[in-house]
Amino acid sequence: MTPDEKKLYALMAVAEQQQNLVNQAVKELQITEERIQKVIAGQTHSTVSKSLNTGLKEGTAELISTAKALGRLKNSIESASDQLSWKLLTLILGIFMILMLGIIWIFSVYIKPLENISTIESLRQDGIQLDIRNCTVGEESKTCVRVMKEQCIYGKNKDFCIIDPK
Repeated sequence: MTPDEKKLYALMAVAEQQQNLVNQAVKELQITEERIQKVIAGQTHSTVSKSLNTGLKEGTAELISTAKALGRLKNSIESASDQLSWKLLTLILGIFMILMLGIIWIFSVYIKPLENISTIESLRQDGIQLDIRNCTVGEESKTCVRVMKEQCIYGKNKDFCIIDPK
């Protein structure tokens, strides 16, 4: 073998060694890359889990405080509703009482006293018939009875007359 061939073989041996070292370095880099990916994945998972737990705790706390605020709001609405229902009930009863008093006042002012009805009925039972009609006085309709004008001299003010039976 010539010295050049020996050099060439030596260079090829060195190149083969270097190729093996490069292959070994590539394998180690792949192993390191896998380890790095696992570490990154683990750290990412850990970080995401911590963030998620922290966010979940904060969200839960916020949700609880919101629920409490809604509960207080519900109670205040119920209280206001109860107060409103009592006020409404009082208002309705007040209006009803005013209407009833108005009706009673109208009956007492515009409808003639009914105490004369018993007297009229007792006269009818005695056989005395009265001529009772509705008369228009001005714009009002009033109950009238036929009387004897010449005999209107009774009472304090001489305003009572004797009834003229039928």
